[in-house]
Amino acid sequence: MANSRPDDAPARPPGARRLAPDARRAQLLTCALKVFARRGLGAARHAEIAAEAGMSVPTVFVYFPTREALVQAVLEEVARLIHDDVLKPLQRDDVPAPTVLRQSALAFAEAIDLYPDHARVWLDWSTSVRDELWPRYLAFQDRVQALLLTTTLRGKTEGSLPADLDAEDAVRLLIGSAYMIAQMKLTGTDSARVRHFIESLVEGFLFRPAQR
Repeated sequence: MANSRPDDAPARPPGARRLAPDARRAQLLTCALKVFARRGLGAARHAEIAAEAGMSVPTVFVYFPTREALVQAVLEEVARLIHDDVLKPLQRDDVPAPTVLRQSALAFAEAIDLYPDHARVWLDWSTSVRDELWPRYLAFQDRVQALLLTTTLRGKTEGSLPADLDAEDAVRLLIGSAYMIAQMKLTGTDSARVRHFIESLVEGFLFRPAQR
């Protein structure tokens, strides 16, 4: 007797390949990012992810059993991309610190073009100050700060950054500028103008000796 299929499970097109669980989860996570970017962290639901993916709602629940698990997976993916893929590989000891910090800002700007859904979710997450998402965001931000602070302190030690530069404030300013970079990119500001903003930030303030 042929195996039965749940009534709510969409039929697989003839010849379609069944994905391995890890690949299916990655596919659903990509769809979840699209929905969360469009609807916001507080509004997206399993049913919308299923519709985006063209799958049944129960299939989404198999991989993300609760809404909390779904939100956590989306935020972990956003944090992974920004910290692990965009910023961390650039923090090289054999490159001058000012160059590393400039490249970090430019790479973040480029990532917004490449991963606009991640960027929109990041912006939403960073302003979710009234619920349980906020402590997670602060923990993520601390990781980014620590990454950039190590480079900034190295620059001061090596002399490529001013000795009187407040390293912690410099890193805070870099992270704060990320919001304006994201806004400029997502509203279609010309890439040359975004680069000019980044260069002005780096050359005009961060690495100029403090005035006494």
